[in-house]
Formats: sequence, C-alpha cells, structure tokens
Amino acid sequence: MPAASVDEMVKYMLERGILLLDKPQELTSMQCVEVSKRLLRARRAGHSGTLDPRVTGLMLIAFNEATKAMPVLAGLDKAYDGVMRMHCPFTESQLSRAIRGFTGKIVQTPPRRSAVARRPRERRVFSLEILSIKERDVSFRVSCEAGTYIRTLCHQIGEALGVGAHMASLRRTGIGPFTIGESVTMEQLRSQGEAVLLTLEQALERTGLPGAVVRKASLEGLRNGIPLDASELDNPPRSGILGLYDSRGSLVALARIEKGKAKPDRIFN
Repeated sequence: MPAASVDEMVKYMLERGILLLDKPQELTSMQCVEVSKRLLRARRAGHSGTLDPRVTGLMLIAFNEATKAMPVLAGLDKAYDGVMRMHCPFTESQLSRAIRGFTGKIVQTPPRRSAVARRPRERRVFSLEILSIKERDVSFRVSCEAGTYIRTLCHQIGEALGVGAHMASLRRTGIGPFTIGESVTMEQLRSQGEAVLLTLEQALERTGLPGAVVRKASLEGLRNGIPLDASELDNPPRSGILGLYDSRGSLVALARIEKGKAKPDRIFN
C-alpha cells in the first residue's frame, strides 16, 4: 500500500476497504451490507457469502473498488461451529460411525431457498469434529469448501444415522485465513468507522493470492486492458489468477496467466 498523508489514507481505506464483521442474529446478510455501506458512506458494497438470518458469525464485506475482488474472496474455505438436533435417541458410537462418511468429497443438492440451481454437486469437507453431546443436541465443528450447505449436512448426517436431524444453531468462525476473533461488531463499526477496515491489498496478501509487480512502462497498457507478457512482470506464477501491483504496492488489476500472458480480468481505479 503506498505511503500517504492521513487524509489520503482514510480515502484509500474507504475506497478499497474490507470489513470483517461479526454478523448479529437479528439482521440478514444484505441488511448487514446496507447498514455498513451507510455507516461508511460507501458507493458500493458486497459480501463474500450469505448467512441465513438466524446464523451469526464472520462476514467479509468489501466497499467500492474492493468489490471487484469478490470472486477471489467468495471462493475461500469456510469454518463453522454449530448444533444439530437429533429427532430420536442415538448412541455416541452410532454417531461416530455416521459422520465418517461426511469428510472428503460429499454430494449435496442445494436447498429450495438457495440462489443456485438445485442440482447435485460435489463439495469437500476438510474436517468434521463432534465437540459435545447433550441429550439429542450435538455440538460440532466443521471446516469445508465454499458453497457447502451446513443445514443440508446436518440433515444428511441425521439420515445416515437413521434418526433424522436438523440444524439448531450455527456460527461461522472462519473464512480462509480470517477468523471470528478479529472481526468487529456493528457497534464497533459505528463508533470507529474506517479504522476497523483492512485494505484490499492486506486482505489479498493474507489469502496467499500470487502477485507480481508491473513495470512502470507497462501500467498504462494494463489499465486499458492490454495483456502483458510474462517478461513485463516481476516473478509471475506460471498459471492461474494473480494480483498485479504497481511499484508502491497498490493493486492495479486481477489477471489470469494464459499461454505466457497476463490477461487482466478486473482493473482497479
């Protein structure tokens, strides 16, 4: 991020800000976006993944120019703590056997209320841990690929167990490298404003997105959408998406490496 005066830094934070918000239960995801946008007087805002109204926890909300990076942020893995309620009695050993089939690749059909087509699709569950059992309530922790439906996962586990189950509560605790412990409440955002934001550059660095510095002579062409040769970049990866930065460390574009060229996909003002 470039060196700047205090006023310039405030403007930069607002223009490329990323908010780690602890979503309250009483607001929908879109209401959280709209309230945050209003508090920061942002022109645009977007988030990296919807939470049901009753679900609390971590949201990533991007403002203004940072919204262009949503495709990268939305694809980050997720982590949750939750409670599933079994509909009939069961034993701990039965539950342990049932959940073994729900790590690794699983198949889910999105629920009727989802915004995507209701077709079976594969998702990855990296870990699924039972934290405690109290009568028919099972506390669990899960780490999974983006797009995994935890409500559906609870239903699937209940079916495998043969007793039925539903999700009683859920809290998102992680998105990629970001954790609930570093999030802020709506009240903190209201009182502290842009001081609680990360810059887009800080956020992308933490995700591990590859980056390359663009030579000064190539910047104008890049901003006009002209692909760059790999020779015009400083240590580019061989394939995939990367961030392209100027010499001050400010993000200029997101690009995709194809056939030895960096083709800009999102260009930042």
